[in-house]
Amino acid sequence: MKKIQKTALAILVLISIALTSKAQIEIVIVGSSHNNLQSTQNFQAVIDKLKNFKPDMVFGEYIPAEDYAKLDDNNWAKKGFRTKVNYIQELNPESAKNASTLIRKNQKALLSSPNYHQTRMHLAVEYAKTWDRGNFDYQVYVLDNYMKPHFGNEEKAAYNKMFGGTDSLKKLNVLRPGSEYNKIFFPLIYQLGQNQIYNMDCQTFDEPWSVAWGKTDSLFKILSAKAKADTLSAEAKTLKAIEQYSSYADEEEKKFKDDEYAGMNTDKYAELNDAWNFYGGKKFFGYAGFPTETVKEMIAQWTLRNEGMCKNVIEQAKAKKATRVVVGVGAAHRKIMEEILSKNPDIKIVSYNDLK
Repeated sequence: MKKIQKTALAILVLISIALTSKAQIEIVIVGSSHNNLQSTQNFQAVIDKLKNFKPDMVFGEYIPAEDYAKLDDNNWAKKGFRTKVNYIQELNPESAKNASTLIRKNQKALLSSPNYHQTRMHLAVEYAKTWDRGNFDYQVYVLDNYMKPHFGNEEKAAYNKMFGGTDSLKKLNVLRPGSEYNKIFFPLIYQLGQNQIYNMDCQTFDEPWSVAWGKTDSLFKILSAKAKADTLSAEAKTLKAIEQYSSYADEEEKKFKDDEYAGMNTDKYAELNDAWNFYGGKKFFGYAGFPTETVKEMIAQWTLRNEGMCKNVIEQAKAKKATRVVVGVGAAHRKIMEEILSKNPDIKIVSYNDLK
């Protein structure tokens, strides 16, 4: 009897552990280029790798809609998107009584029939008016790349009235043919049969970042001037060391060009990115003429931004009960975001280069 009781107790403990333990969210951070126009990359091969991972959510380096209101009006991202919002507002001056309800209604309608073209147009307009740039861009991308060839005359007229046509959207930088979104992440979402991108950027620390960057740039110009004036100086040796450290060897360059996205998601590329973005980076702290303290300031603000981005990903993924997530970011973010996220026991990082 005692043996049976012990066995039953052990089973109960195992069941309790199973019920209380949380499955980790698997996250792939895809380091990307913001400009792919000259790339020889096979983008469908990249998309297929990510599709095989079967993500529940795809995130982009877009600011969450509610965060725009928290930014200073002079913030570069807010000023840039305000131009687009004003453009759409002028073409579509009528206001929805309840924009969030309308967005949910239109999303639901498109789930049952993706070819409701004018429904998608109205959805894109409401995303712009509610400051959701990621989903505004995505819906316009779908309209222009997949739906437009099937428009009837009435739909063509509605599209031109509501958006001013393809050329206008390109000039406004809504349609960006060379971006990582047009090349990879928007087609990925569409091919997955999903209808939304999730926004995760963080611009809260842009002002102190810009101040630190400006100070560093000024000091680095002084270093460069001293190096040029005296090629045998300690500053010249520092500059030469930075230049050597900040470039690929010939064989590495060739390998990178064979598969750019595989290359951008390596430790070597992350090391080079830090060198390019931080005037040489941590390796040169204490070198003659190197602006160590201001680079430290830059790195501190950069870290805060990436922590904010990771927080946005985790909170939204948990809210949606996602199990697999793809995060598309500029390649400079990939390594630091992986390091931050990997400290969270609820997260499992999956390397892009380990995908099949």
